[in-house]
Amino acid sequence: MLRRKPAVIRLLVGLGVLVSAALVVACQVPVFRFALERWAADPYRYVILSDQPLSASEQGLVDKLVSPDRSAAAGVLRVHQVTDKSDAWLQKLWRGRTGGQPLVVCLFPRTASVETTGPAFVCSLESNAVQRVLDSPVRTELRRRLQQGDSAVWLFLESGQAERDNAARQRLQASLALQQSKLKLPTPAEMEVTVDQLQSLQVPLKLSFSILSLQRSDAAEAFLVNCLLQSEEDLLNLNEPMAFPVFGRGRVLYALVGDGISESTIADACQFLTGPCSCQVKEQNPGFDLLLPGDWERVIGDVLISDPLPTAGEGQRNGAAPQLLTIPPGRKSGSSADGGKKVP
Repeated sequence: MLRRKPAVIRLLVGLGVLVSAALVVACQVPVFRFALERWAADPYRYVILSDQPLSASEQGLVDKLVSPDRSAAAGVLRVHQVTDKSDAWLQKLWRGRTGGQPLVVCLFPRTASVETTGPAFVCSLESNAVQRVLDSPVRTELRRRLQQGDSAVWLFLESGQAERDNAARQRLQASLALQQSKLKLPTPAEMEVTVDQLQSLQVPLKLSFSILSLQRSDAAEAFLVNCLLQSEEDLLNLNEPMAFPVFGRGRVLYALVGDGISESTIADACQFLTGPCSCQVKEQNPGFDLLLPGDWERVIGDVLISDPLPTAGEGQRNGAAPQLLTIPPGRKSGSSADGGKKVP
């Protein structure tokens, strides 16, 4: 089954964005490196649903979700006491709970380019569930690889059909190996940096793609699996292997599905990520941020090879008021991720 052209369409939109923006500003630093150095992760939003005031222990769990010590996990919070006058969307979520605890409704960042009207994840307000929201083994490994300099880590979401999964994984492995042998990073002169700067980087600049497999049935990864499947309206209904290229500080580009995991679409994604970052405004690029807690600023260090725009977007490092470029419209923004409801 060939995916409904989304990867190709979105890539063309993304390339159109970069070509258009290149007329305004040129940056030869690869997209994946610029994203690592300059694009701070946008916060997820949490709505806590309860029919009575939270207990002290429940409030302690809520505080963990927005703890300032976990920079990438810090989020926007709203606690809502459900009544018969509550919004119908919130009441529906409340009626669907399976336990007696309050609910945690996790919403994508407002700036996420996602095609969904539903939440990223819903779980009970209990210790194990909250911990799985904040971090997980696969996200820990994903963060480690990105912080060691991988250009992109491809999350391979298995379908559970061994034959289809093996065939798709082999296509992905072969295509990534081919791209890694063919693509070249820009020279220091092209990036307008010195060899000494490159040697002083705490996270090395290198061309490296890796694959990280993920099972849909893994309870510890329920938050991550749901975020990936909820990023587009129809992914939940597709029983196919999927591949999601992740770069920067945990930004997902888009999904390749089933037979859409092909040499050409993989090549398109790799060329996009290793190509020049002509559009430096994060919000004008495709994709959405995963929740990857960690002290990214400390890991990256003070030696950078990228320069921010004179007036960077709100989500960018050392940012000020945004100055938007003239860019053709692409995917709709994540404004619908809360279903049009009044949530944070």
